Amino acid sequence: MSALAKIRNVGFQIELDNDDLLIEPGDKLTNNQLAFLKSNKAEIIAELRAEQVANAIIKRLVTCYSPSGLVYEVEASSPEHAEWLLRMNPKPKGIEQ
Repeated sequence: MSALAKIRNVGFQIELDNDDLLIEPGDKLTNNQLAFLKSNKAEIIAELRAEQVANAIIKRLVTCYSPSGLVYEVEASSPEHAEWLLRMNPKPKGIEQ
């Protein structure tokens, strides 16, 4: 079972905000769970990015952000284009969606 699946299976919602993990409910994490997240952060980020790419490929609409934080949908022309859009247009810090 993947690190992402393990943390989800114990009841946490987890998403990616640039290179930060957003976990709800964060105040319920135990010290062991925090240590697990820290030691598996790179793997979890890779899994979340792969999910983003897979979701973008399925719907071909990718949420992008302007430098000023404006949100817009861009239709990707290919799976590679979707991946590039996600990589080049991360959600800026402080932007709620």
